[in-house]
Amino acid sequence: MSLTHIEIDDEELETAKKLGGHKTKTAAVAEALRQYNQRMSRAAAVDYYFELAQDWDIEGAEAAHTAEKRAFRR
Repeated sequence: MSLTHIEIDDEELETAKKLGGHKTKTAAVAEALRQYNQRMSRAAAVDYYFELAQDWDIEGAEAAHTAEKRAFRR
């Protein structure tokens, strides 16, 4: 853990403490950072899979699946 001096709006920090049920400013800031990191990680994953999906052939996969089901029924 590191000791860091930053300026944070007092009213916003108090609101975050109340809304989050945090007893300390440190706890409120730590939770905010944790949630920010989670949000950014999810956004990066969405971007990653969006890029992968650009090469997917959904129609071809559906056609192959349908053909496979028809062949199995015979």
